Amino acid sequence: MSKSLFYGFMEKMLCFPLWIKQTIFLNLSKDLNDYLSNEFLDVEEGDLFHVYKPALSEQGQSELLTKESKFDDSIYAFLNCCSKGMSLIEIAIENNFTMEEVSKAFTFCKTSGFFSVAVPKLVAAIAGFIAGKYRTGEYFIRAGKMTIEQLDEVLNKQQEMNAAGQHVFIAELMVQMGFVRDIDVKSIIFMKEEAGKRFSLDPQELPSITLEKESFDIRVENERLKEENEILKQKMDVLLTFIKDHKQS
Repeated sequence: MSKSLFYGFMEKMLCFPLWIKQTIFLNLSKDLNDYLSNEFLDVEEGDLFHVYKPALSEQGQSELLTKESKFDDSIYAFLNCCSKGMSLIEIAIENNFTMEEVSKAFTFCKTSGFFSVAVPKLVAAIAGFIAGKYRTGEYFIRAGKMTIEQLDEVLNKQQEMNAAGQHVFIAELMVQMGFVRDIDVKSIIFMKEEAGKRFSLDPQELPSITLEKESFDIRVENERLKEENEILKQKMDVLLTFIKDHKQS
């Protein structure tokens, strides 16, 4: 498989000097901590939606080969990338998809039985939420952060408040009732908003670094130092002679 644009980009970044990478890391850490909970910052790679690699089932491979169902071209482009072992972020960049478009294709293919391996629940939950298939409450249930009973409590509370003329959002109530944290709600909503952005990479404009090395020849350097030492020695001799004559006079 040829190297994807994304991993070509990552390899370029990994070649940056340590002091550049540390500075980038510090700035990214500050930025991400403002928007994401630890759940998304410390998540295991296998549960991180963007880097998940869907594996095609026989049904998925057959559909890619025959195109029997005549799906939209974007579905076959998605399946083709899956057959090459690409992660979701690679698929997005290779096809100039937004992560929202990838999520919709992912959710469709999952429902159609085109994946051979069971998708981790957090990956499936994030995909469904970004694709617009799940609302906030259902996302937290599918991610294992809330129970159906807790959501029922929230919905009942919302009805009571609406009847009393107090309009309140489901997500706000979930936080107020202590079922989820405010940062968890903000994190997933922020991820959905960002998923609509398109990120393009031009293979001709990948970041590059040039380490300029001065031409250095140890023999030439030694000769230069000898010459400087000889000049200094001569200057010292002149200076000492001057001091000696000055004292005698």
